[in-house]
Amino acid sequence: MGICVSLSSRKTPEIDPALFARHPTDLQEELEDYKRETIRLSRVYELNRKLGETLDLDSMLGVFSRWVSRKIDHELVALRHSGCLRTPMACSCHGPYRQKLVDAATRLFENSMDQEILNQLERLGLVAQRWILDREGNDCLLMIHREDSLAEYGHLQEVEAVLGDLRGPLERALVYENLYDQARKDALTGLVNRRVFMERAEQERIKADRYHCPLVLACLDLDYFKEINDSLGHGEGDLVLKKVSQTFLGMIRDADLLARTGGDEFALILPNTTLANAGMLMTRICDKVRELNIVASTSTVLGVSIGLAPWEKHDDLSQWWEKADAALYRAKAGGRSQVSL
Repeated sequence: MGICVSLSSRKTPEIDPALFARHPTDLQEELEDYKRETIRLSRVYELNRKLGETLDLDSMLGVFSRWVSRKIDHELVALRHSGCLRTPMACSCHGPYRQKLVDAATRLFENSMDQEILNQLERLGLVAQRWILDREGNDCLLMIHREDSLAEYGHLQEVEAVLGDLRGPLERALVYENLYDQARKDALTGLVNRRVFMERAEQERIKADRYHCPLVLACLDLDYFKEINDSLGHGEGDLVLKKVSQTFLGMIRDADLLARTGGDEFALILPNTTLANAGMLMTRICDKVRELNIVASTSTVLGVSIGLAPWEKHDDLSQWWEKADAALYRAKAGGRSQVSL
């Protein structure tokens, strides 16, 4: 016996007329929201792509600053990170105005409620915004922007939304900078190594030639350092090298460049310095090392022998170095702990 179902007996489901009654304005708003979100995601992708191309903190901040500038009229972006010994900044200004903003950022990192600085910025039509990047509050991003940017708070929210995207590139840049520093510095003393020194020496030589400025190279070698290692051990010798390095650094200018070029050997570039002035400085350094009164053995005290050579126009870098090195050996042969030209 078959079962017959009458189609005419089935009840047709009701369709909500509201599904077809949506106002065109609603659809337009949804389309606009979709368009805005697409643009936002495209901007975030662009930021991440460009951050991925950077290798150092300064470049990273520059990329971030340029990305933000499309939305927020700002003057400076700065970063403080517990793993970084410096405070990288990207600033679009120059001269005294730039220095004023850099000083303001430095103080705001120490105290975000520094009323004196906040008032100074307000008089310039500026506002400081600071974001914490880690749970401990050690890592911060600071932006100094135009006060009228606050009217567009949605733009600041867009910045806040991508702060998490900075973490990966930030950590990678720190690792890169640490590796870069390790490759260019002496691990024991923190001075630049021989490779960096020779690069800088060549630059200074070219600059001296261009601007007709005097330039002097000094080769320094510690006297009786081997006796310290032999009698007291290499650990004590390392401490002596650190102490002597700091003594040297305390007597030279920021423009001068000091390097550790060997075990107990150092080199020093003195830009815009005459041979006579270099000789007086090196004599003071010899005296200062003797005053440290580091006993190398029962009958000797640590000293330093120094050879000086002015750069001359016809000299290349290797010839210049050979002249300073030859002067150093004359100082050694002449009795040590002295300066030779």
